[in-house]
Amino acid sequence: TYNGQPTTGRSHFTFIQTPRIQVELVQPDSDSPSTWLEHLEKNGEGLHHIAFFVDSVDEKRDFLNSLGFPTIQEGLFYDGSGKYAYMDTASEYSVIIELLEMFK
Repeated sequence: TYNGQPTTGRSHFTFIQTPRIQVELVQPDSDSPSTWLEHLEKNGEGLHHIAFFVDSVDEKRDFLNSLGFPTIQEGLFYDGSGKYAYMDTASEYSVIIELLEMFK
């Protein structure tokens, strides 16, 4: 979902993994609403989010919601191996926080 509405959120991704940092490059499809496309249209290319691995996306999402940080977009990984949620923390921290949960 994106801003509470169903979306496919089609995008192209490349992940660069180092021992301590993962860099994620995202190229959103222009015909599929998503937080990535919105960011690109409003701000141009640049930093979109910082991700944190958590044991329960639902629990952490609900906690951040209770602190006044709404959920922007959430869903399952393309292969079903996990889930994610983007939290609207930019007004407080100047960047979106992504929560990641791996099912494996």
